[in-house]
Amino acid sequence: MIERILTIEKFGVFNDFNWNRDSTLQDFKEKNIIYGWNYSGKTTLSRIFCSLRDKSIHIDYPEAKFKLRQENNQEFDSDNLDTYDKTVFIFNKEYVDSKLTWDSRTELGEPIAFDVGENTTIRSEIERLEEIIEYVKSRKISTQPPIDSYNEYENWRFREESKSIRLIISNNTIPFDKGHFKVTLGSITKDNLDSLIISENKEIEDLKILSNSTNNFQPFDEFEIELKLLDFKTSVNDLLLEEPAKDVVIDILEKNKDLYSWVKDGLEFEENSDTCSFCGNEVTNDRITSLNNYFSNASKDLRDRISSQRDLINQEITAINSIEIPKSKNDFTEKVRETIDLKIKSHKSIKSKYLLELNHLLSELTRKEDGNIFNKISVVETEYDLKEIEDWFLEVNEVIKTHNSLISNFETERDAAREKLKKHLIAKFLKNENYFDKKEKSQNAQNWQKLYTHYITIKENLKQEKLDSLKTITKGKDELNKFIQKFLNRNDIEIDVTEDDKFILLRKTRPARNLSEGEKTAIAFSYFLVELESLGVQEMQKTIVFIDDPISSLDTNHISQVYSLINSYFFRKNIDADNPDKVVNCFKQLFISTHNFEFFSFLRDSTQLNKRKKITNPTTGEKQEIPNFGFYQVQKIDTDNSVLKGLDKALKRYKSEYIYLFSLIYKYKQAIDNGGDVYDILIPNALRRFLEIYTLMKIPNEPDSVENRIVQLVDNVNNFKTLNHFSHFTTFEKATRHDELIMVLPTACNELINLLELDEKHYESLKKAI
Repeated sequence: MIERILTIEKFGVFNDFNWNRDSTLQDFKEKNIIYGWNYSGKTTLSRIFCSLRDKSIHIDYPEAKFKLRQENNQEFDSDNLDTYDKTVFIFNKEYVDSKLTWDSRTELGEPIAFDVGENTTIRSEIERLEEIIEYVKSRKISTQPPIDSYNEYENWRFREESKSIRLIISNNTIPFDKGHFKVTLGSITKDNLDSLIISENKEIEDLKILSNSTNNFQPFDEFEIELKLLDFKTSVNDLLLEEPAKDVVIDILEKNKDLYSWVKDGLEFEENSDTCSFCGNEVTNDRITSLNNYFSNASKDLRDRISSQRDLINQEITAINSIEIPKSKNDFTEKVRETIDLKIKSHKSIKSKYLLELNHLLSELTRKEDGNIFNKISVVETEYDLKEIEDWFLEVNEVIKTHNSLISNFETERDAAREKLKKHLIAKFLKNENYFDKKEKSQNAQNWQKLYTHYITIKENLKQEKLDSLKTITKGKDELNKFIQKFLNRNDIEIDVTEDDKFILLRKTRPARNLSEGEKTAIAFSYFLVELESLGVQEMQKTIVFIDDPISSLDTNHISQVYSLINSYFFRKNIDADNPDKVVNCFKQLFISTHNFEFFSFLRDSTQLNKRKKITNPTTGEKQEIPNFGFYQVQKIDTDNSVLKGLDKALKRYKSEYIYLFSLIYKYKQAIDNGGDVYDILIPNALRRFLEIYTLMKIPNEPDSVENRIVQLVDNVNNFKTLNHFSHFTTFEKATRHDELIMVLPTACNELINLLELDEKHYESLKKAI
């Protein structure tokens, strides 16, 4: 229980309040009634309790501070609001505004629909959820394009590309569709993509040829050729460099190679003949001996070796001419066909060059024999490169090897070529399409869509919970009806529920098309009681309740009903099972504040509120009764400061607000007449309120204008100018513009007394009453 509000700083009109400054101010009790005029600080006081309820300083006063003293002298301050563990319920204007909302979309002439309690926030939360859901749905839709772009591959791009690849790798002779495409795609990643793309066009063309090849070829034997040109060059050069000894020389034969050969052959033929078969002359033995000696010398030996070398070269020429090369490229597989075709075409030229070089060596031997047999000569060098024909045979053999390998492992080689070419084509397609970037964007978009979908589901479920809550709250209409009817003391008023779970007010079973401020207050306060009731009696007995002006905008007829409703609601029988007739308090601590004197009078005189508490004296052990209720007053002490104090004795004594107001004004006038320097901040409001009640009592047919009523009461209104000045201000203006009125207060007070003196009997009775 809260015993004191020790200090209040910067909290609205409570700028510097300290409970201990007023030694007469008694601690709060279990039941507390607070009286104060409008704008004196009652609502601000209720906002301190709001801070306890909300566990945070009221939003309008971010710099405010306060400190409480609870039972057992425990202190608590606003710096630790989050630790406050008591349940607090507050009814004030903020509660009405937060718990009662009207459907601004209601068309003219249609019944007024409204929400009460949590429905006011639930419906706005539903609308907010709907906005969020629609926004998230739009965000989800915005993520669809990359998914659609990526799905094109699955829907048709892979299928179309498969057709193109099937044509390239097999000329449509083998199946290759989207399914095959995706199988290969499974082995391709963003990391290995570039390694699968073939950069050399020739390799690509070779793979295409092999991929489209058929196995109807025969193998070829490789060439086993030993080219002897280099050996021949060495041998010929050696022969040309030889210089044979001139032992026996017959010049005519040395100079004539043909004659040399003719004589040599004739000598063998005519060796045992005495005559020459050619000329018939006698051949002497000396001639025969001379010729034999000549043909058996070193020169003859050199000639014989030249002849032998010539035979070897001619054999090489015959061997080269006898080599059979492939006749047509078409005898080879497609992979090597272009290469072998070039080799076949180049063979004739390469062969001719080689033979030409051999013939050159033959001519060099002839040059040695013809007149140079005893001379040292060198081979005339040519620019021929033997490597050309050697490379030709090597390269042709490589082609033959490749060809033979292909036809012996044809299926494997072709399938490997198709696979490599297939991966190349798919990888190139994927790179040109930025496929993996699109895939990543699609996956990211799908991940976002999953998140959006999950988020939408959560919000849809929450929205449904809120919709269900609307129905749950509207199911409490019977309880709400019970309190409204008690509040207004009418049975023809009833709450009903629309199809969209909004409330409407029925008057005699017909929908109301406008609501009075009193009916609005009745609905809001009734819901407050329903909400408090939902805690259950046991929890209510642990709850601090603060009710600020529940009779706002109500006429006198309804004020007593509100008092009666509060009395029956918070003080109940049939709660204590052991003593059903016992009246039980349904709260832990109760605060009620009001500006209405009539309502205050009801509360002040309430039996239940004034009921004392029975305790056992801890010292004597005797039973005794102690006050369990407190009466307080909120009062402005200057323009920016209010205080909480004990109730003025006059308010306790007088049964009428009218007499109380007169007592304030009359005492103020007496103080001025006695020469005192007096200014009471209550006087402007007291003058305004008293003047309003007095003139309305005298002339009730002018309810709306104090000024008009004054004109009718006096003969010369010019004698009451200051009083008229006061009548122009509303209560709010009067409460906030005291500084303008300080100097005219004595005059206004004198004019009011002059006005009362015109009705001598009434004036005298007022003085006697105080």
